[in-house]
Order: sequence, then C-alpha cells, then structure tokens
Amino acid sequence: MAEVSKRLEQEYGSGFDKTSISRMIKFYQEFPDFEKVATLSQQLTWSHFVEILPIQDELKRDFYAAMCMQKNWSVRTLRERKKSMLYERTAISKKLPVNLHSS
Repeated sequence: MAEVSKRLEQEYGSGFDKTSISRMIKFYQEFPDFEKVATLSQQLTWSHFVEILPIQDELKRDFYAAMCMQKNWSVRTLRERKKSMLYERTAISKKLPVNLHSS
C-alpha cells in the first residue's frame, strides 16, 4: 500500500496517502453498482461517502445515502443523524428497501 501511495502521489499529486487509498478501495467494494454510484455522486460529496462507508449494513448505508440526497443533508447533519440512530428509530428501515433511483 505504501509503495502504491508513493507512486500515485508522484504521478498525480497529493490525496493518495494510505488512508485515502484504503477508502477508495472500500468505496469500490461497497458501491460496485455503477448506476447507484452515478446517482449518488451527483448529489453527495466525497465527505458524505467517507461518513457512509463504515456502515456495514447495506440497507442502512443506502438509507443514509438516500436521506442525504432527498433531504439535502450536509455532512454535519448526516453525522448527527447517524449518532442519533435515526435509521434504527425509523419504521421504514424495518419495512421497505430504499430506492436510490427515485427523485
């Protein structure tokens, strides 16, 4: 990882430290669906993704991503909602899958 980081930073500049590369790999693993990524990336920042990536449960991760898009949450608001366990307190999380492709 250190060698890859060093090469990428030499070729492309800063932003490719080991932590960033680990996040990029995790992002690719957690969001393999191109359509989902295209939809999310139009409305969410990388900082949103950094907050969402550690969520292990795919339905929960999709819930928070969809809420960010639908409610136009800032990263700060996303953190607050996660901390308050909004997903766990919301009935929809127990009933319906989240549709990231709806407007």
